[in-house]
Amino acid sequence: MSPRIEITVTPAGETSVETKGFAGPSCRAVSKPYEEALGAKAAETLTPEYHAAAPVAQPVEQRA
Repeated sequence: MSPRIEITVTPAGETSVETKGFAGPSCRAVSKPYEEALGAKAAETLTPEYHAAAPVAQPVEQRA
């Protein structure tokens, strides 16, 4: 799944911002500008992806 941000606006004007495909706290960093633009946060629910470790690049060693 490629990372994406889903913003939902209900007919009553309530909004939600949901990140998909981000691991660890990076989801908060990418959603922050949208949350600030939409106003005060009423609630926050952290998904299992938030608690997952962000992938770390592993160096590749080449042997001759």
